[in-house]
Amino acid sequence: MLDLKYQYGRLSYRKKSTGKECGREDWSLTRNRDGTVTMRCLAIADGSSIVRDVIYTRSKDGRPVDAFIRSQAAEQLVGAGYFRIHGCGMDVVTDEAATGHSIQTINIPTDFFSIKTQAAMADAWICFNYDRLTGGEQLRAFYNTSTRLGGVDGPLGRVETCRVKLIGEEEVEVQAGKFKAAHFQVIPVIQKTSISDFWVAGEDRILLRLDWGELDLEYTLTSWKVEK
Repeated sequence: MLDLKYQYGRLSYRKKSTGKECGREDWSLTRNRDGTVTMRCLAIADGSSIVRDVIYTRSKDGRPVDAFIRSQAAEQLVGAGYFRIHGCGMDVVTDEAATGHSIQTINIPTDFFSIKTQAAMADAWICFNYDRLTGGEQLRAFYNTSTRLGGVDGPLGRVETCRVKLIGEEEVEVQAGKFKAAHFQVIPVIQKTSISDFWVAGEDRILLRLDWGELDLEYTLTSWKVEK
């Protein structure tokens, strides 16, 4: 049995052009005794008044186990959903203001797959299984729980694909400190969405910085504490 490990922190969402904070995300990560890892995120976007709660568990090799997402805009529920992985299938149960109650099982890849929860810290896991020996751009499938920019709908979504590329190893300094990081670029297959750059650290791929240049957004890690 493995030891239980716990860490937590905060991301700040900022406009790149002005440096003004436009949201924040409090997160915690538990490395469970069976080797699974659970990420919990509370993401708050000031402009859209979206408040999103996410609980996302992955296995030791990075494959999703299950996820729960609930989002609210001001006084109205946007939607809530539960996602469970089993082999090559994923059960999806959602309740949305726009689409009502939905139950479905969808086919998913058995190798590389992730769930895009719209919480930035958890979404960095799309880089988790990058094959460094192969290198270059690698195609990745993921379930996108919001089909509109800014994550203002969902969580009933769709399977999409992107290309992930390792830019290199870099030293990154953010408010939380200075870290050795792997710099990845995520390139959308659907050209209406923008290219993003992720800097992640450690075996749990803790997100240090997320840069969406075309959207004038940058997310940076302002605190990170590991409980001994």
